[in-house]
Amino acid sequence: MSENVLETSHLDASYASQYKNLYQVAFRITGSIHDAEDVMQEAYINAFKGFDSFGGRSAISTWLYRITVNCALKYMKPRKNFPVERMAADKGVTVEFFFESLKDFRQVEDEVLYNDMRETCVHMFTECLPTKQRLTFVLRVIMDLSVADTAAILEISESAVKTNLYRARVTLRQAMDGKCAFIDPKFPCKCKLWVNYAIENNRRDLIASVPVINRNEKALENQILSEMNFLKKVSILYRSELKVGDADVFIKKMKSILNQSEMKVLKS
Repeated sequence: MSENVLETSHLDASYASQYKNLYQVAFRITGSIHDAEDVMQEAYINAFKGFDSFGGRSAISTWLYRITVNCALKYMKPRKNFPVERMAADKGVTVEFFFESLKDFRQVEDEVLYNDMRETCVHMFTECLPTKQRLTFVLRVIMDLSVADTAAILEISESAVKTNLYRARVTLRQAMDGKCAFIDPKFPCKCKLWVNYAIENNRRDLIASVPVINRNEKALENQILSEMNFLKKVSILYRSELKVGDADVFIKKMKSILNQSEMKVLKS
């Protein structure tokens, strides 16, 4: 077996072992399943083409995370306000009045829509974070990577990671304050109320479809309410295991795309 084939096999094995984590990073940064899939394809191609120059200067997992993050950056979308703020302004009412009006809609018991609504909402909060804060939050809090690993992936100092995370916590607290009932049950914004509103007003566009593995929502809620630390409460909201395709199938598909590309170059 040639050295090149051995190196490619090593890359594929490493990519397969990190596939779910890399996909989670791509999704949490972009907030879109479609964009995350594009990021994964672009990241694999970049890793494949750049593997010869990798040289083992860092752990291969760190290198793959870095490539994925860099590819995801171009798909990031900032958020200046939330839908409820825009809707309240359009109706000429306060946000508090709009939240209160949500209670008037009939209850809809749809766990899938409820899950999708929560995922939609938590990503809106992530979109409020400036780039440095968002990347640090995704890696350090959602992915639960160490400060050292986060610093290596983002190519910043460990003190910068800690500073970014502190600022992200402040930004998120300001964004969630007075809204998210998962953070504080006294807050008015509840996922089920939004599901009711979306269905009654034919606004399913407010709810993104996010393929997640089902989990016990009551247990999740109890755990959140029992946590005292704000950042821990927030991190629990993001503990959704995405339904991700088979890594080997993905790699095989990407190899086919790369081979077709090489054939076109040879024929030209």
